[in-house]
Amino acid sequence: MIDWLRLLRHVTRLTVRADRRAATVLCTLMIGQAGVIAAVGLSQRWLVDSSAAHQVAAVVGAIALGAAAYGLSSGAGRVQSNLIIYLVGRVRMAFNEEIQQAVSSIPTITHVEYGPYINRWDRIFKNSQSIAGMPWSTLDATAAVGSLAVTIGLLGWVSPALCLLALLAVPVFLASRRADRLLRDARDAGMEILRRERRLHELCVEPEPAKEVMLAGSGATLSRHASGLWDEAVALETGARLRAAAYSSGAWLLYAAGVAAALVVVADLIRSGRTTVGAAVMVVSLATQLQSQLRTVLTSLNTVAEAGQAVEHYSWLRRYAAEAARPGTPAPAVLTRGITLHDVRFRYPTAEHDVLHGVNLHLPAGSTVAVVGVNGAGKSTLIKLLTGVYEPTAGYITVDDEPLADIARDRWQASLSGVFQDFARIRLLARETVGVGDVRHIRDRPTVEAAVDRAGAADVLARLPQRLDTQLGAAFGGVEPSLGQWQRLALARSLMREVAGDRPPLCVVLDEPTAALDPLAEHDLFQHFVQQVRAATRQGAVTVLVSHRFTTVRMADLIVVLEDGRVAEFGSHAELMAAGRGYAELYRLQERAYR
Repeated sequence: MIDWLRLLRHVTRLTVRADRRAATVLCTLMIGQAGVIAAVGLSQRWLVDSSAAHQVAAVVGAIALGAAAYGLSSGAGRVQSNLIIYLVGRVRMAFNEEIQQAVSSIPTITHVEYGPYINRWDRIFKNSQSIAGMPWSTLDATAAVGSLAVTIGLLGWVSPALCLLALLAVPVFLASRRADRLLRDARDAGMEILRRERRLHELCVEPEPAKEVMLAGSGATLSRHASGLWDEAVALETGARLRAAAYSSGAWLLYAAGVAAALVVVADLIRSGRTTVGAAVMVVSLATQLQSQLRTVLTSLNTVAEAGQAVEHYSWLRRYAAEAARPGTPAPAVLTRGITLHDVRFRYPTAEHDVLHGVNLHLPAGSTVAVVGVNGAGKSTLIKLLTGVYEPTAGYITVDDEPLADIARDRWQASLSGVFQDFARIRLLARETVGVGDVRHIRDRPTVEAAVDRAGAADVLARLPQRLDTQLGAAFGGVEPSLGQWQRLALARSLMREVAGDRPPLCVVLDEPTAALDPLAEHDLFQHFVQQVRAATRQGAVTVLVSHRFTTVRMADLIVVLEDGRVAEFGSHAELMAAGRGYAELYRLQERAYR
């Protein structure tokens, strides 16, 4: 409940910030609507009784009251609906932007890789419409309850027995809550199914996977599979809706029986002369309106409950983001000793086995370290631990003998640069595609050009029709670079911080930075790159390179060989060749293949 109130308070602030005047008008209209139903019922009783007594002035007054109540109900209702649409739309946009910033600003990546975590923040986006409307659904429910209380009071005025109609609201309310739980559970169960369905359909329309899908002729099969997932999710929700409808129908049938009994009571009162015909008309009107009021209350409560379904996920996201931010000490200005892994282990969430097993490794300051091993040996996981996007399951990492966990994560990541094997293809202007590597210098053309040159991508730039001002991406009317050209631009982006020179990076990570290039091009580029990073190593920076090509990694100062998540060998190229173990065997095998 506390989390729900916090979210309500936050959304209310967003609403007032969006348009204070519109929010004030809407609040006034919704509160005023609470007395409309009572005014309509009273005007009907007054009209009938005054007509029977031939009181002309009273008849005119009753007509005026009824007309005013009806006019307020219809006219103000339309204004109210339009204002709700306007305010909810603006607040939803602001709220979604907040959630997007929260998700994207978390410096780790488990929450965008691990299914249950993805389902959590995805559910917040799915419920953002209801969340944005929380202030109005809450106020609407409150006003409807107030109106309901007035209606019950008027019914009790005629006969206390008619107040028993209010008790029939309890089964209706309980049935509504049960229906809400059924729908919530069905939607939670279908969240991952719908995410898989969406991803399968995206495979057929996104440029990268669409080529393979079309070549394999598997589009129809994927579409059928996706449709099957959609049907599965729909079946879950449909079954829940049918069960919910059964509960609601039973409750409303019970209410209808109560209304019929109330009409019998009123008829008996009229026959015995204990009430007037006007009172009977008012009771019929109020009994009918009571049903409408109950529906309004339940609809408002259901809307509040729908938003409430995301409250737990929203609170989790805020806690997760706060924990991931992790305040700490600044990163060192330069490295003097290096980076050390102490018995580091890592296991992915829900996995049964560790990916890394007790890794002990020292990366000296100012060195270039190559990491090699077969697929699945743990190379990319090691890189992600060094950059702080993963945290060790056990063990710890130190930077110049200071635990990495004690360094503020954002400060540490600001001291890094690099490129991963699954690099991003950022379809912006070429200068922006490179410049986002250091957004402070995104408009600094000389710095961007220097990064492009250092990455050996000057020829890529020369082939673009407007060079740095060329729009990239055929989907946006621009040029579509080849995979190798994209990779060179990604490498240039990783060098922006180093080239800018404000503060040279402490660690440069290159996870398969040239995998899209042929072996000779990779060798030439890496040789050029090693020469360029010497300036960074003079600041104590550690350069970590992951590659499958042994003829390239031989240029590194030190080489780490990973096998099944463990360090199998460690040393210089000459030392590992002299040892004659796995590295030497694989190097000679690859060398013979290239020859």
